[in-house]
Parts: sequence; C-alpha cells; structure tokens
Amino acid sequence: MVQHYIEEIGQPDHLRLVSNSDVFTPTGRTKIGVIWDLSVKKIDDNRCEFTNMVHSSATPELLDFLGKQGIPWEVFQAARKPISEAHNRQETPLFAKSVERHALRDK
Repeated sequence: MVQHYIEEIGQPDHLRLVSNSDVFTPTGRTKIGVIWDLSVKKIDDNRCEFTNMVHSSATPELLDFLGKQGIPWEVFQAARKPISEAHNRQETPLFAKSVERHALRDK
C-alpha cells in the first residue's frame, strides 16, 4: 500500500490526514480511502491520553476491483480488519513515544 496523505486538520493536539491510497495485490492495483486521526488529550499535569485511529473506506475503484473478482466488500473488510488492528496496536505506542519525546524536547 502506498498512502498519499493530505493534512485535513493540523493542530497541536489533533492531526487528521486523508489519503486515496494505492493498493497493490497479486491480482492487480486499486485504490482505498484512508483517514488517519491522531489526537492527544491532557489528563493532568503529568499524563495525556493518546488516540490513534485509522478508518478505511471503499472507493468506487475498489468496489469494482472486488466485484470483478466476486469478493463482497464485507468479506474484504472482515479479512482486512484483524491485520489493520494488529498494525495499529503495534504502531500506537511508538507514535505516542515520538509525540512524548517531541513535547518534552520543547519544554
């Protein structure tokens, strides 16, 4: 997958990026919509809550691509969900640490 993110929200405590991403598969190339939303919320003077959310959506091109292969969107979505969730679980702590390093560097 090649993502082409464009900033939609760029605030110190909230970043939302959108992408019409290229997906390369053994059966060809298509596009998928992706929204990546990162936010941080102060809990107290020493702690923050970091949220990392990724939302994928079907593009007309993807639905056509899947349809030609006889794959319903729901089947594709169900197969992709555990992989996406595992990736997000792995990356979120790393993003949080990076944000923390950046915040502490500026103090």
